[in-house]
Amino acid sequence: MPPVYDDRMDVAYAGMKADLGYDDVETCAAAGAIPPGVIVGDTTNERIVAGPGSRIRGLALHTHTIPRDGGYREFDAVSVLRVRRGWALVTSGGAVTKDGPVKCAADGTVSDAGATAVPNAVFRSGVVDVAGGKIALIELHAPFAQAPATP
Repeated sequence: MPPVYDDRMDVAYAGMKADLGYDDVETCAAAGAIPPGVIVGDTTNERIVAGPGSRIRGLALHTHTIPRDGGYREFDAVSVLRVRRGWALVTSGGAVTKDGPVKCAADGTVSDAGATAVPNAVFRSGVVDVAGGKIALIELHAPFAQAPATP
């Protein structure tokens, strides 16, 4: 039976790109399970993990080529959004301030009060309730490392 579409569909889902404008997406190998819509970072073995890792890489995007619950598994090729806007999973119980700075928790979910600031990233929406939980639109601008202060 074909899927049913109606006017009550969610506006977005975790890991979805917000639009088709200019973006920068790279492919990285997963070091373990990575759900779409979380901030990902480097490991020492040149693979990525959910969360900031040793250096933030971007936002794990949803892909239709891996249609399984839980998203990416170890060694999967993860599409990572580095520049533009995408929908991120919000930390359970977390608050989001539109136009405020993005911070992420150890698991890569985002909120106003996360442990790690995501440099050059800003919230472009408040929290949105969807079938898979709570998401927020974030705008990313690589690089994610802060430039050294000039004297």
